[in-house]
Amino acid sequence: MEINFIAIYDGSANANFIFASDSIKDCSGWSPEELLGQPGYILTHPDEREALVLIHSNNVKGERMSTVVPYRARHKDGHYVQIDSVIHFCYNLLISTNFVLVSTDSIKHTMRTSSADESYSIQPDGSIRLTGNWSNTQSNMKHLLSKAYPWNVNANLTNMQEPRFCLFLNRYTTDANIVFASSMCEEMVGMSQVYCIGDSIYQYVAEKDVENVRQQIEIVKAQGLISRLRFKWRNKSDSDDDMETLIPIEAVISCTYDGLVLVARLMTLPKTIQNE
Repeated sequence: MEINFIAIYDGSANANFIFASDSIKDCSGWSPEELLGQPGYILTHPDEREALVLIHSNNVKGERMSTVVPYRARHKDGHYVQIDSVIHFCYNLLISTNFVLVSTDSIKHTMRTSSADESYSIQPDGSIRLTGNWSNTQSNMKHLLSKAYPWNVNANLTNMQEPRFCLFLNRYTTDANIVFASSMCEEMVGMSQVYCIGDSIYQYVAEKDVENVRQQIEIVKAQGLISRLRFKWRNKSDSDDDMETLIPIEAVISCTYDGLVLVARLMTLPKTIQNE
């Protein structure tokens, strides 16, 4: 696996750093503390910045579950490092897994681009080329290049976004224990943001879906691709131990040395059923 790190940016036009895992220092020379609160564009190459703004805008407008774009990031000592960035849009956040690229011809890069919803490359003249897409390529590029930004004059989002939550999972445990959860998990699936820490993700997966989810997570860990999961989330009722709510979830998951990143959305309204 390539040298890599996790980063979280806010959903504003500036994409400010909210979090960076410790491994960002191995990739860029910058410590997380030096970057927190700084605009995400502070490390980008000037020749690529306009293209990255457009891609960022498209990710926010389209609420993309997974997008891949290689770009040049400024190392602390002044040179630029090629980074393969996987962006997961998560309600009002952008969660990214980032990998130092030796070459855009690498197998790992190819696997990421082929398994993401969309992938882009930035050409030497600053133009954008769509290299992979599940939707209509021509109409999507027209939408991307329209420059109809989703922020107001204060750089804040203008439209309500689809609720989503994010989990970081320990990739070094067979139980894929939760080490971080975003606050939206409480509203969406009734899981405590605080008390879920340390729990296995499989405690929250419907019994019939556990083996499939486990297999997909192990594939992501071994191969470095981006996986899309659909399963039912278990939400136990506080009032009756024999009752639970099964909530259909769609999620994407990617992997770094610092952990697995999972971003989830609701597929349909939950249906309360009797636990067998």
